[in-house]
Amino acid sequence: MTWFDQGGVLMWPLLALSVATLAVLFDRAVAFTTFRLADAETEHALLAARDGDGAAARARVAAQAPELLPLAEALLADAPPAERERAAAIAVEEAVRRLDSRLGLLAISGRVAPLLGLLGTVLGMIQTFSRLADSEGALDMTMLAGGIWQALLTTAAGLVIAIPAVAAHQAFLRREEGIAFALSRLANRMLGAAPAEAAA
Repeated sequence: MTWFDQGGVLMWPLLALSVATLAVLFDRAVAFTTFRLADAETEHALLAARDGDGAAARARVAAQAPELLPLAEALLADAPPAERERAAAIAVEEAVRRLDSRLGLLAISGRVAPLLGLLGTVLGMIQTFSRLADSEGALDMTMLAGGIWQALLTTAAGLVIAIPAVAAHQAFLRREEGIAFALSRLANRMLGAAPAEAAA
């Protein structure tokens, strides 16, 4: 708290930004780690369900990967292939959009936190040199050094916030891309698994 007080007024927005960043990190980490893709047996059940009763496949998806249930419903619907393809594309997009929720805040934190830290440092340096200019006599190196290190506290705080935010944002984006690819692959396999309809 001593360092926080010495960092100046911009430590407060940095604190608020750090709390928001941590909240989003925890929320998205839970969302991505609990998102389950279809395993080999579930994919096999879905592919087999195209030529038979889809109730068992739906039940397996609901138990093993409930996040995929809207996609399974779209793919197993009793509708023409074109309609199933559109419904599957919407289901994939909605699943990816749910994962993408609030990731933008991490990107904002990665950009704004260093700028706030730099602004705090600049303001601190201005204040330090202003006091030195108003002081009489020889240059007080102790005052100068103390003012500089206090001014640099906001830069350090901004970097401490920005580095994890940028790293987590990139990691979540890579994971999101992998999930989107896996869902699209499953949808394409399902849409091409009905030879009778394809021949028609």
